Amino acid sequence: MKSSILFTAFAAVSSVTAGVIEARATLARRALPNSVQAWTNDYADVNFTTGANGVFNVNWNNPPGGNGVHGRGYNRPANDIVVNYTGTFKTSGAAYLALYGWTRNPLVEYYVIESMGNHNPSDNVSATQYGCLQSDGGTYEVWEKKRTNAASIDGDHTNFEQYWSVRTTMHTGGTITLANHIAAWKNAGLLLGTQQYLDIAVESQQGAGSAVITVGTAPSTALPNTPTPTRRTARAAGTCPRSSTTGLSSTTKVTTTTKASTTTTTVATTTTAAAVTTTTVATTPVLTTFASSTSPVSATATTSV
Repeated sequence: MKSSILFTAFAAVSSVTAGVIEARATLARRALPNSVQAWTNDYADVNFTTGANGVFNVNWNNPPGGNGVHGRGYNRPANDIVVNYTGTFKTSGAAYLALYGWTRNPLVEYYVIESMGNHNPSDNVSATQYGCLQSDGGTYEVWEKKRTNAASIDGDHTNFEQYWSVRTTMHTGGTITLANHIAAWKNAGLLLGTQQYLDIAVESQQGAGSAVITVGTAPSTALPNTPTPTRRTARAAGTCPRSSTTGLSSTTKVTTTTKASTTTTTVATTTTAAAVTTTTVATTPVLTTFASSTSPVSATATTSV
């Protein structure tokens, strides 16, 4: 009997130990990037290099029509991945610094925009805003755009949707809790499929710029935030609040709208100056009313973008 008890206790301890080892291995896999994104079209002029410990360096000087996407990240990521990054990003033209990814079934291209140049991706005739998201110390506008006969991971002539979380104050470096953005998109009826990959990436369009980014490392100090440009040429600006702040918030609030209803979801988080360590999504969303001024806005002009 004693040997049976000792064996059971040993098995229990071994199980716990294995769980701790697996948890640490999972965190390690999340911390170290394991994929490289390097794509340009025929018009782009881009120089891209990678280094040790998640570093990449990209410089570009693109003519009209030039487009490239370059970065480092994770293959087949989990939906609850928390991505840290730090570095520099400068541009005098149209470019984005973002967490960037794709899913299949449905085919979706998604962005969490952290900084940008002189063009806001939501300034597009076919873009629709679905609400606001407060996450990781910033406020993001939630947008959706449909692409027809466009290039994707499945070919050059495909139909798919783009989901955008666009930060209302720009910064270069911090933490991105993907689960918060997925919750906001889901509340708006914007569903993802099976994750293919995601990267911290620079999408360079017309103009010049440079970036040096380290993926998997959070900034050691709080970073300044600057307001996202509000210049618009194709449609009305988003409706989320704008402010310049530093640090991380301890609560995430999602306010989204669909054709049927509006949902506010509070997401409890534990934060430090460097990273979000625990994220728990509330199981019972709180329903609220979305003001008419923040309902999806139809486009009023056209654009070539």
